[in-house]
Amino acid sequence: MNTHFFNFGSPCIATSARLAPVLALAALLSACGGGSDGNTTLPPPAAQPASPNPSIVSTVATPTNYPPNSEELSAYQLLNAERERCGFGLLASNISLDRAARAHADYLIINSLNSHLEDANRFPEGFTGTDPAARVRAQGYTDLGGVTDEFAFFTSSNASLPKRGIGVLGIRALLNAPYHLNGLMSGYRDVGVAVRSRDDTGKGQPGVFVQINAAYTASAGQQRLGSNDVQTYPCEGTGSVNPQLSNETPNPVPGRDLRTKPLGSTVYIAVREGNRLAITSAAMFRAATGEAVALRAPITSANDPYGPCLTGCFGPHQAYVVPDAPLLSETGYTVMLSGTNNGTSFSRNFTFSTGSGG
Repeated sequence: MNTHFFNFGSPCIATSARLAPVLALAALLSACGGGSDGNTTLPPPAAQPASPNPSIVSTVATPTNYPPNSEELSAYQLLNAERERCGFGLLASNISLDRAARAHADYLIINSLNSHLEDANRFPEGFTGTDPAARVRAQGYTDLGGVTDEFAFFTSSNASLPKRGIGVLGIRALLNAPYHLNGLMSGYRDVGVAVRSRDDTGKGQPGVFVQINAAYTASAGQQRLGSNDVQTYPCEGTGSVNPQLSNETPNPVPGRDLRTKPLGSTVYIAVREGNRLAITSAAMFRAATGEAVALRAPITSANDPYGPCLTGCFGPHQAYVVPDAPLLSETGYTVMLSGTNNGTSFSRNFTFSTGSGG
């Protein structure tokens, strides 16, 4: 679903994947983002910046709105750790965005829906706003400059799916889906997280939602990469990356059934919004052996199968590359990239490792 009411930072995406061999989970991932006023697009992911950038947030307050050892706290900490490691800046926990995330997750559970939109006429129970911007405003997040709405919905063949570990699984799954990764590494400043199930609502569909709402105010603006920065996710030292992508909607490879022919681990590249990124070469090797990994052609705004569009496509400052087949679990891989940032040549080499999921 591409929604054109706002300039969304990432599209509405559905992904199915088995993420844990013990629980045999199926995950539906979906992401929508946007600006509330004007055409505001948001910056993407990164490999550690070459020089300090005063626009990137390096310190945020310790959150007090999540219980210790909660799934929300685990998800928040993981997302911030990944953003910080790769140079995208920290997100501040925001109680208004927490409330918006929790209310929307509950709405979807109660009404047995999977959507970024709410319908007060057809499904009035729990309604807080038709779209993400309306919902975060309704919870007190004012002066809205941009917002993203992303969720992962986990189901299981088990009659009851416990929440334990789902917050982290949700973030890991979203971080390996290119159109979700785009949103999670964009230039928001604040974030709300909710991990909810039928146990919390008392009725509705079984399963667990990991709901993310990130935003920035118009007065603060976005976090912005430095003009010479070229950032990636994953970056040097990133671990536990999902080794495969089993489905995403919009499908990164239209017409290919990713459930039966998955892709590998997505590598996302970004420069400062307003700059133009070109990828001239990309290679990946198994770190221990030097064995080459077959990559698909890099995707940029010029060849994004869903572009050009206002919502969720890759902008001129963004790109990604992805292996044509799953990677090995718990294995290191070296990535070598070269290209231009506003016509200036760059190269980036880094090593990341996969986890056991996928």
